Parts: sequence; structure tokens; C-alpha cells
Amino acid sequence: MKIDFNSPLSLPAQVKEKILARIESSIYKPDERIPSEENLAREFGVSRMTVRQAIVEMIGEKKLYRIPGRGTFVSGSYFKETLNEASQKFVMLVVPNLRHSFYYQIISGLESTLAKNSFNVLLRSVNEDFHEERTCLNNVLKYSVSGLVLIAGKYSSSNLDLIEKIRQRIPVVCIDVRVIGAKTDFVASDDRKGGFMVTEHLIELGHKNILHLAGPEGDSSAEFRCNGYMEALKAYGIKIKKELIRYTDWHFEEGYFETKKFFLNGARATAVFACNDEVAAGAYKALKDLKITVPDEVALAGYGNLDIGKFFEVPLTTVDQGANEMGKVAARILLERIRNKNTSEAREVMVPTKLIVRDSCGIRKKESVANAIEESQSRR
Repeated sequence: MKIDFNSPLSLPAQVKEKILARIESSIYKPDERIPSEENLAREFGVSRMTVRQAIVEMIGEKKLYRIPGRGTFVSGSYFKETLNEASQKFVMLVVPNLRHSFYYQIISGLESTLAKNSFNVLLRSVNEDFHEERTCLNNVLKYSVSGLVLIAGKYSSSNLDLIEKIRQRIPVVCIDVRVIGAKTDFVASDDRKGGFMVTEHLIELGHKNILHLAGPEGDSSAEFRCNGYMEALKAYGIKIKKELIRYTDWHFEEGYFETKKFFLNGARATAVFACNDEVAAGAYKALKDLKITVPDEVALAGYGNLDIGKFFEVPLTTVDQGANEMGKVAARILLERIRNKNTSEAREVMVPTKLIVRDSCGIRKKESVANAIEESQSRR
């Protein structure tokens, strides 16, 4: 049953339709595992990435759910039954969405460590929705899992009351984004240092006017990266210009539109530092559409070391956050608290970051080259 490549529907949408039709006709039954991404891709004649995109969307729509290490299942009664029968061998992982491969790296580290200790992970995406997150956290209270790992989203601070209730019953570890006011263990990468390193790298290549696509205002990870950016400028005696700091979300589209708007408005920068690799991808596309070459006219750096960066036309300089290690560290903290009933003060662990130098920043060393680029831009 192949996909129709002449259909006006996108390939992922067609894959979703076929999977949904099988669910509705009971070919795939409630709580039954569906075929693997690889098998579905082969059957439908599309790429595995296309199938994965369709499945991720269906997970977000609550039509499917995923249990790491076991597969993808049709939504049904499995969640409640499993928690009631064997709740003490499960840890709940709540993520804002399933769009970012960064989250999958965390999941991989968390799951591998917990699996070695006979614990399973129940994964729930809340689609960056306040009410979905609140419902999910209420379920944690109701079904008494052994522990909770939370990758906080933009609404998590509004659910502080539930997070604190859960913390009083079971161990809770937050990863990557701090929930202000929560007395939980916290694991993150050293984003301040990461932001400093990538900005310093650009400065050492001769850049002074560095556009920073800074991520969401008020987000702790974004703020630490921006702090690192500003500290590097200050350390090298470069004036911090507010007009070079543009707040975005974490997605491709924002990187594209903010970069395009910046350069079309006549603003000048010889380098762009994006808050993550997806935003960097959007910035790269905008620069390409504006006929601005990377790195000859504008250097570009991202953050996160996602796989997409390796496959840019000009491979992306970035910062490795140690996402897999973050998952492992969070799992070890959680296991220690579960087994030893550890009630000591909440701890904070910072995983080291590492600068990954590729081609997108070039190899310029002389300030005069960067100045020449600025002059070229001013004549556009």
C-alpha cells in the first residue's frame, strides 16, 4: 500500500491517514504495538523520517503513545492499567513537545540508565499546553509512579503547586529548564559557559557586531546563554548593543523571520549566534534567501549539536550540551532518591558544554576582514 506522491496531501499526512484507517478498522487494536518506523517506511514507500513525523504528530494528538524501548502503541487503556498493576517500576517523563531531537537525546540517556536498573519510562508530551501539562501532573499524583522527570515548558512555573505536591510524595528531577520556586533536583548544561565559548570564538575570528537570536525571554536556558554572550562581549571590551539581541522561540520559523527582518531593515552584523540549532537553520535559510553567504559574509553559530547541523550546506559550528549525559545524570539522582529514600536538600548538577567548530564561522583571524564585511553590508 504505497503513498500517492501526486496527492495534494503531504507525505506525513498521508501516512497518518493510513495508520488512522487501520486503527478505525481494528487492524491496529487499542494498546497494541504498531509496526516499527522502518517497516512502515518500507511498506508505504517513504523515508523513515516521514513516518517518524507522522507518528510524532499522532502522539501529540493522543492517537498513539510511545514507550521507549518497547515501541509505539495505539492509545487505549494501557496507561491506567499499567500504572495500577506495576506503578513502582515506572518513572514518568514529561516533555513540552516531541519536535526537538534534543529531547530524544535526553530520553535516550535517561532510559538506558533506568532500564539497567529495571525501571521503565512512561513518556508524555504535553504539546506546550498549560492544561495538558496540568492534567498530566495530576495523573502522576493519582497513579503514584516511582518518580517524575520534568523537562519544563513555558507554562510549568504556573503548575508549581502540583510540582511541589508531587515532590512531597516522590522524587522529582527537572532537566534543562528551571522551574522558578520548585525545590526539585535540577540537571542542566552549563549554558552560561556555552554562550560565552561560542561568542568568544566569534570574537577571536574578528567579529564585534554579533546578532544574538536569544530564544524566549524569561526562559532560564535562553537567559544563561544570553548572559554568556554578554559576558564574552564585556570581557573583550566590546559594547553590548540591545538592538543585536532579538528574542525568539526555539523553532526554525522564528530564526528565519527574525534574521530576515534584521538584515532587511538595514541593521548590520557580521555574525549570528542562534539560541539553538533549529533557529540557526532558520537563520541560514534567511541568509541564503537574502544572497548573504555563510561564512564569507556572515558567520553563523548554533547551540545544541543536533544532527541537522552536520548536514547544512556549510556545516554548523555549535555547542554540545551533553544532552544524553543530562538524561543519565537525572536518572542516577532519581534512582538514589528512590532506593535510599533520600530526603536531603535539592541538588543542582551542571553538565559541561563543548564547542564544536565546523565551517559556518570560517577561519578569519583578522579584524580588518570583519570590518570589510560590515562596509560591504552598509553599501547594500
